[in-house]
Amino acid sequence: MNEEITTIKKKKWYKRKLFYVLAVVGLLIASIVYGQIKKANQPPSYETIKVEKGIISQTVDATGNVESANELDLRFESSGRIGHIYKQTGDKVKSGNLLVDLELGSLNASVAQASAGVRKAQADLDKQLAGNTGEYIASMQAKLDKANADLDQIKASSASAVSNAEATLQDAENNLELAEGGENSQIVQDAYDDMVALLSSVQNTLSEALVEADNILGIDNTYVNDSFQNDLSNMEPSKKATAESDYRSARIAKNNADVSINAVSLGSSHDLIDKAADDAEDALVSIKNMLFSVSAMLDKTTAVGNITETSLGTMKADIQTARSGVSVDYASLINQKQAVVSAGSSYNSYKIAYDKVAADLINTKSKATADIAAYEALVHQAEANFNDADNPPREVDVASYRASLSSAYASLSQAVANRNKSRIIAPLDGLIGKINGKVGEFVSSQDTVVKLVSPHFEIKVDIPETDIIKLTLDDEAIIKLDAYGDEVEFLGKVTEIEKGETIIQDVVYYTVTVSMEENDEYEVLNGMTADVMFYTEEKEDVLYISQRSVRTNDEGDKFVRVLEGREVKDVIVKTGLRGDGGVVEILEGLSEGQEVVVSVLE
Repeated sequence: MNEEITTIKKKKWYKRKLFYVLAVVGLLIASIVYGQIKKANQPPSYETIKVEKGIISQTVDATGNVESANELDLRFESSGRIGHIYKQTGDKVKSGNLLVDLELGSLNASVAQASAGVRKAQADLDKQLAGNTGEYIASMQAKLDKANADLDQIKASSASAVSNAEATLQDAENNLELAEGGENSQIVQDAYDDMVALLSSVQNTLSEALVEADNILGIDNTYVNDSFQNDLSNMEPSKKATAESDYRSARIAKNNADVSINAVSLGSSHDLIDKAADDAEDALVSIKNMLFSVSAMLDKTTAVGNITETSLGTMKADIQTARSGVSVDYASLINQKQAVVSAGSSYNSYKIAYDKVAADLINTKSKATADIAAYEALVHQAEANFNDADNPPREVDVASYRASLSSAYASLSQAVANRNKSRIIAPLDGLIGKINGKVGEFVSSQDTVVKLVSPHFEIKVDIPETDIIKLTLDDEAIIKLDAYGDEVEFLGKVTEIEKGETIIQDVVYYTVTVSMEENDEYEVLNGMTADVMFYTEEKEDVLYISQRSVRTNDEGDKFVRVLEGREVKDVIVKTGLRGDGGVVEILEGLSEGQEVVVSVLE
């Protein structure tokens, strides 16, 4: 048998497929190892800042309200209706000036009556001393005629007083009927209806203010400020962070208010409307604080990059307009909440007023009867004097006439004193800060009618314990009033720092009094909102760096990391004044221009 022998030749090693696969894998592994070795040998990169030389300042700011340094509440000594107001709010007055008086009809009549009594007593005494001449008899006739005329006049004035008292009683009765029902009265319902209408306006104001702020901050509308967001607060970056944080808080408060306000309408329960009003008040306060932060941020923004002077001015104006709108709605809301409270207690007030007017009517009628009787007695006395004119005078008669004259003078003094109880006279020089009441309005001896203030003003502000140590007496301050905006500045000086603390929301504060320097160019009113900036310390030509680049070692020494070439060295430093904007003074250890490491970049 023939066997066929086949010889198979083996392939050479470099022509096999496995060889190429292993070669590729080997190249990849070598490439990765090389890259890691190269990366490990590269030096790290750092975020650095340079040591600068210039001016750093330290300030403390706070908000308060303008107050008069000396203030008096002036009241009547008696009750009645206001008859005349001789001065207006803002008028300057001198000591002794007559400011306001009550209706003095009956009191003037009493003075006139007492004056007439004095004249009569004097005439009677003169008659007794001079003898009964023809002229004296004629004067007795004239006195009798005058007594009759006075009687007719007092009858007419008494009838008018009784008629006016009856009309006032009718008005009081009508008001009492309208207020019947207490919490369910028409007056209360009208007050809540007005509150619902106001809440709608407040809701619009909150939305508009939030949009104005977002047009600058770009938190909800993230594209609106793309062209300039990095240029905002370029003088003090922390102001921007504060504004953004306050914006988010304000947005939450506004959303809460929206939920409450949208849930009410005319006819809603009073509790529901009260809650909506409280939430709206909280939102207004939060929005107001946020707008203040945005305004403070813009004050620390300069016209650089895509922000021009014109656009920056427009932003400030828009925010100021929003602040004004929020302030107006806040005042309206507080007033309306007070109106609701007043409406709820109106029945008791009208009942008290009704009882008072009813009593006044009885007193007026009694007084009218007594006055007429007194004048009738005067007529009878004048008739007796006239009939007795021919009788010769006696010593006993002269003595009695002298006593009558003294009694008449005492009555006149008493009548004048009673009338003065119904007048308010300035006890010192000053300025009329406020007049409470209108002509015809009833006031009691407990009501403050005129607030007399000194023309010198001061501001009390609360300073936290972290800043109070920076302030000393006679420190100067820059004062800005919301009424005049940020462009108008007033000068002030620290006149008092209270030693006793005040706790506000678990934070310790101390009250500082700032005296305002007088400025005749601008009118300052009691109660104006003021922003006070204290310049506690300022240094020129000093070295400074960012506070966040300063570290503390285990021994408690402060040091910074200085970049020299590619090497980083720890340098012990001595710091000084902490300035605004997060900078700190370097007293020892560094020189101008050195690069200080802030952080290591990956």
